[in-house]
Amino acid sequence: MSFFEWDKSLDVSVEEMNEQHRTLIGFINAVFEKDSAGAPKAEIVKSIEDLLTFVTQHFQNEEHYMASIHFPGLEAHKKLHGNLAVDMIKLAGNFKNGPAVRISSEFSMFLKLWLSTHIRGIDTKYGDYACSLQK
Repeated sequence: MSFFEWDKSLDVSVEEMNEQHRTLIGFINAVFEKDSAGAPKAEIVKSIEDLLTFVTQHFQNEEHYMASIHFPGLEAHKKLHGNLAVDMIKLAGNFKNGPAVRISSEFSMFLKLWLSTHIRGIDTKYGDYACSLQK
């Protein structure tokens, strides 16, 4: 079973962003699959770095999309993205540079909570706004 599963509650009504969220889930699952399988720390770190690269690109894509529809919550959303990125980079750095060879429960819970609460509670707002423009 995967660490995190896509379900309809994560649907933001913007297929391009849904697809990116599915990809994001895949990157997160790859990190935890390597960790659970006992992969060497270097392999887990590489998966985390791949995840961070994708997250950075996704945040840029999402912000570009929100700007394209003139989403009024864009600036607040950008700040949230910035805070999430800082937290993620810190947790990734702690793992990479620390003695642990397995992902901490703090890191795993951060990823799971961030993904579920951010998408369901925050990203759905731009999806709702985009849908309102089509009416």
